[in-house]
Amino acid sequence: MSKTNETPSPLPKEIDGIPIDPKLPEGFDITPNYVRPPSHNVWWRRPYITTDRHEPESYQDYLARLSRMGYEPDYSQADWEARQQENAKRWQEAWPEGVRYNLRCLDGGAWDRSTNYGFFPSLEAAVAAAKGLSIPDYDAY
Repeated sequence: MSKTNETPSPLPKEIDGIPIDPKLPEGFDITPNYVRPPSHNVWWRRPYITTDRHEPESYQDYLARLSRMGYEPDYSQADWEARQQENAKRWQEAWPEGVRYNLRCLDGGAWDRSTNYGFFPSLEAAVAAAKGLSIPDYDAY
């Protein structure tokens, strides 16, 4: 799986005011809210959508990844390739467009990252959910 903002995307940058695959500040989803710089304020209580696509890992990349971590492979090449095919099939069943749309918002629902408001099978469904989102005002508590 990889973020589509790492490669060119045919998606619009914004739909009905909802950013699609925005370029977020470095460390955005690993920064405690109480130490966020003022530049993050533009994202406060503003929902946005990120996208993921399934990208199979080759057996050689699998071996290299395990080697870097000091592990031995659990699968033969044939088993790995069969597993990759099954993963691709399940991904396509769950996300018919081949893309998983993730609705997120920096709203205080998590102490160090944006809140995950769900995964959607289409951009239209994700935008509709974003537009209907009732974002809690955690500062009021």
